[in-house]
Amino acid sequence: MAISSSARKVLWARSGGVCAFPDCLQELTINLKDEESKSLSSAGVPLGEEAHIVSGAPGGPRHDKNYPQARIDSYENLILLCPTHHRLIDKNGGSEFSVEQLHRMKVSHEADQRAGKTDAQRRREEMELRVSAVVEVWATKADLDNWDEFTSRMNDAIPRLTGDHIDALVLEVDWLTTRKWPDAYPEIRRAFRNYRQALIDATRHIRRSMELIEGPGDVYEMYRAHKHQLMTQAEYNESLAEFQFNTDVLYELAFELTKAANFVCDAVRSELDPLFRLEQGVLPLRVGAGLFGSELLTEEYSETESERESPYIGFAALLERVKAQGGASR
Repeated sequence: MAISSSARKVLWARSGGVCAFPDCLQELTINLKDEESKSLSSAGVPLGEEAHIVSGAPGGPRHDKNYPQARIDSYENLILLCPTHHRLIDKNGGSEFSVEQLHRMKVSHEADQRAGKTDAQRRREEMELRVSAVVEVWATKADLDNWDEFTSRMNDAIPRLTGDHIDALVLEVDWLTTRKWPDAYPEIRRAFRNYRQALIDATRHIRRSMELIEGPGDVYEMYRAHKHQLMTQAEYNESLAEFQFNTDVLYELAFELTKAANFVCDAVRSELDPLFRLEQGVLPLRVGAGLFGSELLTEEYSETESERESPYIGFAALLERVKAQGGASR
């Protein structure tokens, strides 16, 4: 696992961007772990380190085999420190600082930071943290870390998805339908509205055009009428054309959904968290599968598309585009 964007944001916000070690009060700069952080370090700017109170590695500082692995990278198990004090608490396997000491240190430091803020600042911070947490829920529901694999399955010669994956798409649509985004984040609200419509269209097309196939597992693939019955050549050609059209439409939906998801990520970085999925980069669109014929594309809205209230063109226009092109935009 890795530290989530929301856990990182909560830690930095509640620590005030200051080292939590008593009497240090070192103001920190977020360590991006890239060329920018190297230049900051060489310029003498201290970089903050999100230190683990309980190490997840056997033999690591204060490791506890009974500590839940799922909580290792959670906010509750992190403390913000400067590099010097991070090394200090982990010295000699962390034996000089107990888990209890570090928790008390963190709580005391964050209480001091909170006391120095106005009510308006605290309300704004709390709103940012809550919205960040909801965005992280979306990132998990949309399975952004496996977007490459998801789009690859949608864009295969014979598209296939598991029943669990299709159910997850339906549940994601339901979840998005009930979200209410604060007025303070109009671009995030617009981006999610746009993404939701693209997801609705993709999910409907998948459910209408795919069938459960025989064999082990709960697997659905694009329906092919000519697979199930004997046909005349004319009927076969018509069935094959329908299959290809539905496959091309699914590709276009994967294409549009990828752009919509990247639009959401950009809106979150613009209005809420500049570091949201910065290390992962742009969500990719995978065309094809396997070692041959596979290509990774980065698809985002153009400047003109982004300026529209709804950048996603809609299902009717998408169908017309496929017909006009005589296929998908490969």
